[in-house]
Amino acid sequence: MKPGLVATSHVPARGVTAPAPIPGAASRSIAPLLGGSPAPAQILGVSSVGAWLRLGGHVIVLSGPGPARLPNGIAIGGSDPAYPHPDESCIVGEGRLAFADTEIDIVRWWDPRPTLQPVTAESLVAAADDLRSLLTCPGLEPLASALGERDVVAVRRAMRDLLGSGPGLTPQGDDVLVGVLAGLRLLRPAVGSTWSASMLHTIAPFIEAEAPRRTTSLSVSLLHHAVAGEVAAPVASLLQALTGRGELNAAVARLRGMGATSGLAMGCGVLVAVDALTRDGDR
Repeated sequence: MKPGLVATSHVPARGVTAPAPIPGAASRSIAPLLGGSPAPAQILGVSSVGAWLRLGGHVIVLSGPGPARLPNGIAIGGSDPAYPHPDESCIVGEGRLAFADTEIDIVRWWDPRPTLQPVTAESLVAAADDLRSLLTCPGLEPLASALGERDVVAVRRAMRDLLGSGPGLTPQGDDVLVGVLAGLRLLRPAVGSTWSASMLHTIAPFIEAEAPRRTTSLSVSLLHHAVAGEVAAPVASLLQALTGRGELNAAVARLRGMGATSGLAMGCGVLVAVDALTRDGDR
């Protein structure tokens, strides 16, 4: 164990062998945070399925080796991963995390920004119609209409209404916005949209300013990543299926496995983005 990564209150006694590091995998988007000099991270919360930490103004999520793979996530190996307790010291840096008698060594990385192949607007519309038959997305007409009409003021109003709406660590309204923002960012080049670049340039600073006042720190982080086109693995699978790489039903099944409502809400947001990008008129 590197000296800079030892939580000092848990240094093994002389003659006691420290446990071997646990292998982990992480999103490339947080590689600069994990690879920096060792620094203490604030433990924001812990649950039976993970923990979330704040480091340098960013939120990092620890979880088991499941399929969600968040854009700000670290997946810990093993069948029964350990998470830090709220009152424990946690040190992050040099590609490792250390807390109590546990050390996690990041040995693999995943890319949270999916590569999408070019697609015609017509084929994307057809795929969106198939997706519509698999999802139920009530209450999104104000945002869908505002985006379709390219009305920035109405878009901001609709997004403000969704921010922080719903229960949980990532309220459902935030999850919808994650899907919308990621869909606009990532599908725009696939269909050759021009107006959406300007729209994103306008609404991204709005989201970055409003979200910290209206929702949870975890949602703020996921929204920030969505603006950059960085998404959880099930959302990446959906975007790839919509552009002809992968099976749509399987992608929706992966969304269903992501939290109680988060994955499906993100899927609804992607659908709103697709409808806006493929609306008749100037794309």
